Amino acid sequence: MWKKKAAQFMRFPLVYKLMRLMIRLVVPRTRVGVAVVVVNEADEVFMLRHVFHPVYQWGLPGGWLKRNEDPAVGALRELREETGLTAVLGPVVAVQHDPITAYVGVSYVATLAPGSPQLSHEIREARWFNTKTLPEPITEHTKVAIEAAVTYRKNLGIGEANQA
Repeated sequence: MWKKKAAQFMRFPLVYKLMRLMIRLVVPRTRVGVAVVVVNEADEVFMLRHVFHPVYQWGLPGGWLKRNEDPAVGALRELREETGLTAVLGPVVAVQHDPITAYVGVSYVATLAPGSPQLSHEIREARWFNTKTLPEPITEHTKVAIEAAVTYRKNLGIGEANQA
């Protein structure tokens, strides 16, 4: 019986707004980042050397989602902002959680559209690396995402990863 009364009570606009405010204030937040993993036919991955990352300088194109941003839209936005390039996104190949930093990372496999990189102020350099000789150090999130993208391509029969 109390559930029915509570449901009726929630129909009042002021009560509903108050509940939404309380959720915003009380429910913990987790940051969500996105990354784009591009592996070409030569089994090389497209990586960026970041200005503001002193320890893990090399990483994948990507960044933080904006409020209520679709992860696929955010991944393409970050790629475009950092490199001036666009891509065709494939599926999500990795979702990772880091409880220490309250971070969830969503990584998409992608195919770059033709074009020359126009690097943003955040990026020092863009290069292709063989997936077996990646620059060090890189984050565990980056390693997992690259391995997942290579496995995905291998399962589709694309690139040298399938010829081993």
